[in-house]
Amino acid sequence: MVENIAIPDVLQEALGNEKIEFFVKAKKDQPIRNCWSVIGFGVCWILVICLIFLGFVWELFSGECTTISIDGIPTEVCRDDLSPLKSLFIYFGVFLLPGIIVGSLGFLGLFKSGGYYIGTESRLIRYSWKEVKSFPWEDFTDDIEVFGTEQDGNIIFKLKTGVYVTRNHKKVLSNTKLNLGSIMYAFEIEKYCRNRITKLAEVENSLQNDNVLN
Repeated sequence: MVENIAIPDVLQEALGNEKIEFFVKAKKDQPIRNCWSVIGFGVCWILVICLIFLGFVWELFSGECTTISIDGIPTEVCRDDLSPLKSLFIYFGVFLLPGIIVGSLGFLGLFKSGGYYIGTESRLIRYSWKEVKSFPWEDFTDDIEVFGTEQDGNIIFKLKTGVYVTRNHKKVLSNTKLNLGSIMYAFEIEKYCRNRITKLAEVENSLQNDNVLN
């Protein structure tokens, strides 16, 4: 589970004397399907806003004048003078902007490179965008998603930390996710990580039970 590429010096320094269980370079910052989902949301948003806007000015496309209520006043608008629609165009642009931004972020995500990942018995180390970060296996939940192929797979981890959001009038924890996009040995790595997380959780539960009994 060790990809045949050089380990960056800064990552080697963070590793110290720990034994490497796996080492991979993520070709993508996140799974491609996540990017397409974001792009799809942005496109849908843009289409909906455009359809709403067209509902107001559809008659203008056929060369006819139309009457639109502006500030509560019925106003006739024709193709040769669109100045009364100035405020409508501004609103259209404002509501269109979120879709453009979201869609653009999703599109850029298709080309954003991922980081280097090293797994040891005690932690997962990530080196991405000149930053090294360490995640002890105790910080992970056993909710792990893996998909793709052995040579080009994806893993999505969930940490025990996150932010609380309101769903159905209840506050629930939205776990922080750690994405490994387009990596080798995805299924083998997922199996190893799940075993480490499960074993450490069993040890923690055993220690808690002993403390209760004492």
